[in-house]
Amino acid sequence: MIVYAEYVFLENFIMNYIILSLTGKFAKYPTKRTKLILASSLGALYAFIIFFPSLYFLFSILMKIACSMLIIILSFTPYRFKDFFRLIGIFYLITLIFGGAGFALFYFTSFNGIVSNGIFYMTNISIKNIFISCGIGYILIQFCWGYIQKQLSKEKILMNVRIKINDEIVDLKGIVDTGNSLTDPISKYPVIIVEYNAIKSLLPVELKDIFLNNHVFNFEQVVEQLVDSNWITRFRIIPYQALGTENGMLVGFKPDNVLIHDDKHNRDIKEIIVAIYHKKLSKTGDYMALLHPDII
Repeated sequence: MIVYAEYVFLENFIMNYIILSLTGKFAKYPTKRTKLILASSLGALYAFIIFFPSLYFLFSILMKIACSMLIIILSFTPYRFKDFFRLIGIFYLITLIFGGAGFALFYFTSFNGIVSNGIFYMTNISIKNIFISCGIGYILIQFCWGYIQKQLSKEKILMNVRIKINDEIVDLKGIVDTGNSLTDPISKYPVIIVEYNAIKSLLPVELKDIFLNNHVFNFEQVVEQLVDSNWITRFRIIPYQALGTENGMLVGFKPDNVLIHDDKHNRDIKEIIVAIYHKKLSKTGDYMALLHPDII
């Protein structure tokens, strides 16, 4: 059976690029296309080991894990272990789904292939069939992801939230919102959205005045007001997109810590940002904060 090197590279490159792109999408971790191309090329070159029997030791489990870790690092350059393990977990999950879709396509068609050191090589697959396999995998991922989010949204989780700055403390009710994917663009910390009226006692006078007198914020004015205050180091600007708002901005701050607890969870979080929302989040007043699902 003849295996053509250029086909091996092209097939693996396309599959790697699609899987890594989806990993970034579902992990909500932005990256550059050049990084994805570099990492996809490395993964495609790894498959070339089949042509070099002296390098078969690179097919060991440890080397495969090391290669996948290197691919994730090259693709996304995560700076925190939490982000790294989330990315690699999603990467493996998507790879398994795509692999299953590929094997299903192989089973129901007449593709030829060989297995070498745990790696499966299809020898007569076309570019068209690669995209069919990727399309099936993408549909499966979208369906599973949508189903999980739908199930989670059915169980609205109300939690007790305590926000602390210096000696000031505010207690309020928050709800876990699976649609809240906001992160601080600088620190990458998750963001919780809190009503202004619920936390105004924590805010400095300068910031209160701006909230009371302005509906549309001038962020340069906010910085000018806080430049001589200790709050300048806590101050954040959080970009967001919502229905009817393409380039929205929220004023945020870094608290000392946020304690979130209920019957099942009890977490004291320091790596978190609080964004201030000047309207009501709940018409009934059941909650005053939207919690990022990652903190649970």
